[in-house]
Amino acid sequence: MWKPILILSLSLIAFDPQTPHLKMPGERQPETLPRDLTETESQKILREDSPRPRVDATLKISDTRLASALKFAEESQYKSAAQDVDVYAALIVYADAYTRKLPASETKDRNNCLKKIEQAIFRQTRTVDAVMRQFPVDYREEVGPKIDQVKQIRLRVVNDLLGGGKIMKTEE
Repeated sequence: MWKPILILSLSLIAFDPQTPHLKMPGERQPETLPRDLTETESQKILREDSPRPRVDATLKISDTRLASALKFAEESQYKSAAQDVDVYAALIVYADAYTRKLPASETKDRNNCLKKIEQAIFRQTRTVDAVMRQFPVDYREEVGPKIDQVKQIRLRVVNDLLGGGKIMKTEE
């Protein structure tokens, strides 16, 4: 009598989708998306299975969030602007971490994605500076470290692409 119940219970535990599974050799461990993304934004990113489209989708959403942050900052809605800057920075960090986890067999995709990340950060530099100028000091101090992290990612990407990580000394 207890045997069928025990087997059923164990099978439910074994096949529970929320139970973390062990990583198989060669399987990529998924990076976690920023928490503050909308469901639509998350789905746009997760829908893409290959590296280039996933990084493209992530960078497109980061552009949208940064533009939204500028709009909020111009309207003196600093809290909303700071949240969008946080999400922007978290998306850049996600794209970088996702790209760096690509296996050695995907070096071409990795380098292409790193190049896209660097170009996106470069293109967004003026917008980031404009948002930062709009912020009062207390908000600037709050989001400043996150923007500095994005700048560090850009330096590390340039270093990796141009010198194989040996040209500049960057903090990890």
